[in-house]
Amino acid sequence: MITNRQIKNQLNSISSAVLNADNFDRNDYARKILNYPAMMVPSVQEPIIKTLIDALPGNSSMIDPFMGASSTLITSMRYGINSFGQDINPLSLLISQVKTHIYSNSLNESFLLFEKRINKTRSRKVDVNFKNIDKWFKREVQIELSQLRRLIFEEEDLYIRKFYWVTLAEVIRLTNNDRTSTFKMHIRTQEEIDKRNLSPKEYFLRICKRSIKDIFEVKQKLIENNLIEDNNYIYDVEVAWGDSKKQINTDKKYNLLVTSPPYGDNHTTVTYGQFSYLPLQWIPVEDIDSNITMNYLDVIQEIDSRSLGGKKHDKYIEIEEKMFAKSKTLKKFFNNFNSDERMKARKVVSFIYDLDVTIDNVLDKMLPDSFFAWTVGNRNVNNKEVKNDLILTELLQDKNIKLFTDLERDILSKRMPDKNNFSKTMSKEKILIFKG
Repeated sequence: MITNRQIKNQLNSISSAVLNADNFDRNDYARKILNYPAMMVPSVQEPIIKTLIDALPGNSSMIDPFMGASSTLITSMRYGINSFGQDINPLSLLISQVKTHIYSNSLNESFLLFEKRINKTRSRKVDVNFKNIDKWFKREVQIELSQLRRLIFEEEDLYIRKFYWVTLAEVIRLTNNDRTSTFKMHIRTQEEIDKRNLSPKEYFLRICKRSIKDIFEVKQKLIENNLIEDNNYIYDVEVAWGDSKKQINTDKKYNLLVTSPPYGDNHTTVTYGQFSYLPLQWIPVEDIDSNITMNYLDVIQEIDSRSLGGKKHDKYIEIEEKMFAKSKTLKKFFNNFNSDERMKARKVVSFIYDLDVTIDNVLDKMLPDSFFAWTVGNRNVNNKEVKNDLILTELLQDKNIKLFTDLERDILSKRMPDKNNFSKTMSKEKILIFKG
């Protein structure tokens, strides 16, 4: 049996080129079907997952409570293990449903018919209406998006519809009037809007063709690894919508966690909710998951406010005392702020508190002697560093989960917003590996 020292040596021997994703093929793992924010790089996680699986007993299983674009799930599938992912963002769930599904040739057949019908659509009716729709979409774009939406509804197969909805989400990202330089909703200048004459239908056909190719390349890799039987993945892959700080929506237990939580509240770091707001206006919730109870269509900030650190806690003093007892690093950070700056510092404490609660929920789903791989980055608030790596280590040590080893990587290849305080100050990530 492999020893802890051998496991640690294997992890520490992973080259910087691999960790920095120098040779990563961006067409692999169906990564481009939707350009989701801050996606983990599967080729970075792959050697870590493989090493930890080899160190675990048979029937290994992996969990990711912040699955995002499901990079960890797709990677784990290649190694033939059961996996579970959860996220509060309905768009994350939709992407993950599509990327983990094994499609048959009926997807190709459906698209051939779709392609024939798309140029026959003539109705100029706009099917969707929400506040400021004319601000975010030119009229001709609204018309073509509505034509696409009606065609998608004509598809009877739910998972093919899901594939089309993801394609539509990427089309919306590229054709609306929002700037793409950040994930926050910022309108383009009127001059720029007037110059843009984009056809959603042309984008849709092009992206569909590319995405179908990527989806079947993922399937082919699984076939080569003897992981597909009767057009199904032979292990269990489950994805769910849910608020991980409230509960993890599975009854199963796992012995490997691979995840990357937000590095701060979504309002000040990566605004996943704002990124998803416009696409979700066009996608019916019943085609994503009937268990979604959050009303995310009326308020732009709703998803972000429901995420870690997104809402104020009433009992600040009690929370501060509790968290400072668990993390001396967090206490030191907080004490560096004067009384006028404490509001920003309290947002950080609130975020760490929510993260700590989530960790408790995750630990309830973990088996004894599990491994935990957390990818985290440190950020700045008022020019003071939030040392998320040390804080997380202290939170887990408080729960008797010890640091096993750590790795460092550049995050320049990770899709981050390029015009906010978060990305300007961050160039490194730590991959912290713990053992329970």
